[in-house]
Amino acid sequence: MSIENSCLPSSQPTFKNIVSVIVLSKNNAKTIGKTLNSILSAKFKNGYQLEVIVVDAKSQDGTEKILRTFKNKIKVIYDEGKGIGIARNIGVKYSKGDIICFVDGDCIVGDEHFIRIIETFKDPSIGIIDVRGDIYMEKMSKIQSLEFKIWKYGRAYSDKLIKDRTFAGGAFIAFRRKVFDDIGGFWEYPPYGGDDMDFSFRAKTKGYKITVIHCKNSVSIPRDNLKDLIKQQMGWGRGYIHLVTKYLHNNAFWESMKYNRYVYKIFKKNIWLYAIMRLILAPLGAIRLTLYTKEVELLPYWIIRRYAFLYGVLADMKKSLKKLDKNK
Repeated sequence: MSIENSCLPSSQPTFKNIVSVIVLSKNNAKTIGKTLNSILSAKFKNGYQLEVIVVDAKSQDGTEKILRTFKNKIKVIYDEGKGIGIARNIGVKYSKGDIICFVDGDCIVGDEHFIRIIETFKDPSIGIIDVRGDIYMEKMSKIQSLEFKIWKYGRAYSDKLIKDRTFAGGAFIAFRRKVFDDIGGFWEYPPYGGDDMDFSFRAKTKGYKITVIHCKNSVSIPRDNLKDLIKQQMGWGRGYIHLVTKYLHNNAFWESMKYNRYVYKIFKKNIWLYAIMRLILAPLGAIRLTLYTKEVELLPYWIIRRYAFLYGVLADMKKSLKKLDKNK
């Protein structure tokens, strides 16, 4: 295991048939060991080599000690923790593979995870894969159980948004290096999210095809307590408002959201207001979801979750608009 600072290399030679798996980590001591063990024990196709790179944001919870147990099996790069997009770019620039696979430090990959990705990339038209895992674990907290229900029945995870895919989630996103080089890497602002949606949207507008695959036994592990869940949702909300502001008047971006056609007729150029309004009206969505699933506890959980997200949106709204004015 090599420990390096976050200075970017001038260049790295790249090779076909090398799959670079990049793990982003920040205080993931609870899960990082399981994550790396699952990656290193996953099956690979003959002729392909595995490269594992961990970009750690100088974790303070014992993660470093765990990483050292994987000596000679992984490369560790210490990042300053200034942003997810920055960390992603650092990981890719240190990697050597022609295929890049991200795995978050709180995820588990199944045995066939990388084989499925390699097989899918045999189609030369595909540039990005939105890898979706299982939405169930044998042992989970009540919070995790409720979160899995939302992933199963919520709009953002629906089959409607899978068709003619525009966005790919960052937890298991995989892509060809050519895509990364062509669109100039990940968005490095803001520091807390939105980078995966921005990356995949820019790739789509460049003509790269995005597809979705399901990998059995690959799991993105939800937060196991309400405090951490709220913190996560607030961060996602902050990232979302910067993303919304960036594409405020980009019709292609909003059409990719696949809202009802009547919504477009009503809101027209102010379609972004509808996105904010959906967050404000979270209780209505909570009622619908509760009636559909017959899970009473989803009602308060969904409201808390969405309002934590909304808080993040409102907290950074002024900053995002100021950033927009500055870039005009």
